[in-house]
Amino acid sequence: MKELSVRQSRCSYQAFLQIGIMAARITAIPLLATGLLLSSSSVLLSQQPAQPNANPANAKPAAAQPKPQMQDPALEQIKELMTPEEAERFRKTKLINFEELLRGGKISSAADKKLIAEGARYNLYLMTLKQDPRNPENKTDLKKLRANIIRDIRFSGRVSGNFQARELYLEELTKRAEDLFDNHRLVRFSAVVLLSSLDLRDEDRRKKIERVAFTPAYAPLLKVIASPNQPTELKITAANGLARIGEMSEASNSRRVSIVEAIIPALDRSLNEHSWYQRSLVDTLGSMGITDNLARRPVVVDALLKVMKDPKRTWRVRTAAAYNLGKLPLKANSDIKLITYSIVDLTRNMIKAYNGNNKARFWKRCFWNVYLAFKPEAAGMNNGLTQKPVNQTVVNDAYKQIIKPVNTVLQTGVTPPIAPDVTKSMDDWLKKNLPKNFRVAPVQAKPKNQQVAEGN
Repeated sequence: MKELSVRQSRCSYQAFLQIGIMAARITAIPLLATGLLLSSSSVLLSQQPAQPNANPANAKPAAAQPKPQMQDPALEQIKELMTPEEAERFRKTKLINFEELLRGGKISSAADKKLIAEGARYNLYLMTLKQDPRNPENKTDLKKLRANIIRDIRFSGRVSGNFQARELYLEELTKRAEDLFDNHRLVRFSAVVLLSSLDLRDEDRRKKIERVAFTPAYAPLLKVIASPNQPTELKITAANGLARIGEMSEASNSRRVSIVEAIIPALDRSLNEHSWYQRSLVDTLGSMGITDNLARRPVVVDALLKVMKDPKRTWRVRTAAAYNLGKLPLKANSDIKLITYSIVDLTRNMIKAYNGNNKARFWKRCFWNVYLAFKPEAAGMNNGLTQKPVNQTVVNDAYKQIIKPVNTVLQTGVTPPIAPDVTKSMDDWLKKNLPKNFRVAPVQAKPKNQQVAEGN
């Protein structure tokens, strides 16, 4: 009967999402739509800190927020990287040969390599022109230019089965795209969206071939995230692109580790950034498919637990960390007791805030994230702690603590406060299951006077 109630809650919540609640993670929103939405208000978003949760009574006061910095004037300036005359000269003399070479797929000479490089330069630098060089009365259409590049990539080698030209073109696009990173904000955005969309191989369902993202695009995307001069909407799009590479590429373990080791410091620095950016970084960590660095320290688990326990981050960010913990390829020796305790602890703290304001619409997304930390969203998916090769007795024991409040909040309409008997049961469970230490690695003794249900 309880399981039926859970399924009904899930169905009710999903139906509710259809009429107004944003169901998808930021990475599920098309990159273009996300970027355009943010770019329309980027002056605010690049400076607006995330709204923190109320600090616990024993927490130290938050540090004073830094004063917003002035926007980089270069964000509003278009720098044309080639002249319209140069663009027309290439179009009239070399474009047809370039397109034929790219479609054919075979690279036979140094001249072929040079032509591919020139074609990549031409197609990218067109994005920096104010007007269409072929029809000067029209402004440059960035969306159309990106679509043309993606179309040409997909047709490359399709007939011949030779993908030399495609791979070389992808490499040249990846190198040249960085030239656009100090241009107008929309030009930068277009370059980052393109990098985030590059595929080494296309999906072919008849041949059972899965789409493969182009791994080397990670390098310029990380530069966007590391730069203090790039606007937040650009960093969100770059983080989404990295998450896509994590989920869809053939990146080696060492490459994934290098991405994670760049994302974790960015996440630490993001506390005063917009919460969408924080969630994108969290989602990137969860999409890399690893838990450890090369020294076999569980740095990804550590980073997500740190976010989950940070009262200065929003509930959406903290529960996104819980959701992504459920995505990780945890091993049998993972500290599942600490992970499950931390999720129950988060849920208990969230209930306190929810009971004080149970009409806020964002709660459904937050409690849904907690549910997905344990259970897959659909049959056949490997997400959720119940699907991992860890101690399932521990997992199920923790799951029993969160399912009642989740079931309550995911009902349609305005939902009631969580009942006192539910919170008391959780408090008792947290006291009984207090971990011996609060770090995954290295092992650290429990702090003195550790308060129950805070996990700090």
